[in-house]
Amino acid sequence: MVKRLVYLACAGAFLISGCAGLGMSRKGADGGMESDLRTSTRPVERDSELVYLLLAAELAGQRGQYELALNNYLQVARRDPDPQIAERATQIALYLKDSDKALEAAQLWSGRDPNSVSARRVAAMLLLKTGQVDAAIAQFQALLALPNPDLENTLIELVKWLDAELPKEQALAAMQQLVGHFPRQAELHFAYALLASGKGEHQLALEETERALALHPDWSRARLLQAQVMSQMGDSKAARDAVQRALKADPGNMRLRLIYAQFLAKTGDFKMAEHELSRILAKEPDNHDARFALASTLMEMGQIDRAKQDFLELTEVSKWQSQAYFYLGLIEAKRERLDNSLRWFDKITSGPLQFDAQVNAITALINLGRMGEARQRLGQVRKAFPNEALRLYLLEAELLSKNKDYDAAFELLSEALEQLPGQLELLYARALVAEELGRFDVLEADLQAVLEKHPDDPNALNALGYTLVDRNVRLDEAKDYLDKAIELKPEDPAILDSYGWLQYRLGDHPAALDYLRRAYDLVRDPEIGAHLGEVLWESGKRQEAKKVWREAIKKDPDQDAVKKVRARYKDAFK
Repeated sequence: MVKRLVYLACAGAFLISGCAGLGMSRKGADGGMESDLRTSTRPVERDSELVYLLLAAELAGQRGQYELALNNYLQVARRDPDPQIAERATQIALYLKDSDKALEAAQLWSGRDPNSVSARRVAAMLLLKTGQVDAAIAQFQALLALPNPDLENTLIELVKWLDAELPKEQALAAMQQLVGHFPRQAELHFAYALLASGKGEHQLALEETERALALHPDWSRARLLQAQVMSQMGDSKAARDAVQRALKADPGNMRLRLIYAQFLAKTGDFKMAEHELSRILAKEPDNHDARFALASTLMEMGQIDRAKQDFLELTEVSKWQSQAYFYLGLIEAKRERLDNSLRWFDKITSGPLQFDAQVNAITALINLGRMGEARQRLGQVRKAFPNEALRLYLLEAELLSKNKDYDAAFELLSEALEQLPGQLELLYARALVAEELGRFDVLEADLQAVLEKHPDDPNALNALGYTLVDRNVRLDEAKDYLDKAIELKPEDPAILDSYGWLQYRLGDHPAALDYLRRAYDLVRDPEIGAHLGEVLWESGKRQEAKKVWREAIKKDPDQDAVKKVRARYKDAFK
């Protein structure tokens, strides 16, 4: 009997999320289902009622009536000794996510074909799902007794399934019971460690990898899991040693050497990673995974030309093509060859990198001065990726603000807030734009809305307080906001600047100088420099004021605060 529909996709892989692990659409399953249903089971002697039920099941399947097909197959499976009928019923029940009927059919299947690894595996999983741990253990015992139980892959599928289907404590408890019944089974300890690692129980995972390795010392897969857990626990040296031991036991394993090289790169040892990857490619020139890892490592090492050559080779390899296009786009952008960068990013039209590629393409357009095209693309990307609308609205608003088109930025952010009402980042962004437009009513309303939801937001407190200080109004209220902000982030240069500016407005020049100097020492920002220079000038320290102002002008002569002091203290700049 043809087993294409669920046997391949389900008997081994359905365990990722129980019955949902089929990972196929209804449309995709229909084609396979119909093909299978047209294929008769092996000829056996059956009474007329069973023959009728089988024919009815096949017709129902061809018409997409899978529930009816399942019921008919299950009726036959209960009475007919042919294991393929029970298998068929199991497959359809799993596709329909009918756990009760799937379990019944799987138990019939494993009973009729006790030497079937797939039957035992599926039955065990479904028993665990329904909490029948003892019965599941009995199935695993039978599975272990088979001549070729494919235990390692079976248990990895079990882990995926437990992780997806059961709460953390229940999943770990089920695995603990299995390990308790088979304490000498290294694969079970490995599976328990894998599950524990995925659940964040790193100490338990480490203990179980050690038990697995005690039973199977040269098992490279277990050694790698041990290294991964050690790395998660922050012990990079021990992790590296574990991988090296695995390689010593299996030096010709290029897949293992690749993982070791990737681990070296992850821990910052790029030179050794390059050495290991070059060693792999010397033996396996067509190892595209190693070539991609080498190109990425060379990028980290700043060897851009060598990296580019490897990425260009990978543009001919379907698996790595999109990643190669993406990195080539980054390389060209870094070299300010923006037209070339744009062309590479535009080659990525699908897959997980599509969104980032489109955002990078828009950034290239912005830097090329093609603002209209950039805005048009931003609108298109927002429609294509509605879940990224917030990020894209903020990016477009930033683009407009940088080009001093504050009216358009304000209109855009107001539109965004209609789509995403109350969104804090949008409120904050519109408040900043409103300040540029002198719309202080909107600025205060938006920042107050942020503080209503997050009263301890230091950035909103600082922005509202600074706005009042800069306008020299309601200074007592401004002080309340800034007192709280500086308490929350006492070393933040922007808040120190605001607080120093407040002290200046209140007439306390020594205190103002103290806060402003601290802010300027932390970051040589032109706006802070403009404030510090003004207080120095008004405090009689005019030479120092001129020095600070010169630094600020050199950094950004068009900064608003810098322009204001130049207009107000013209004599200082003669």
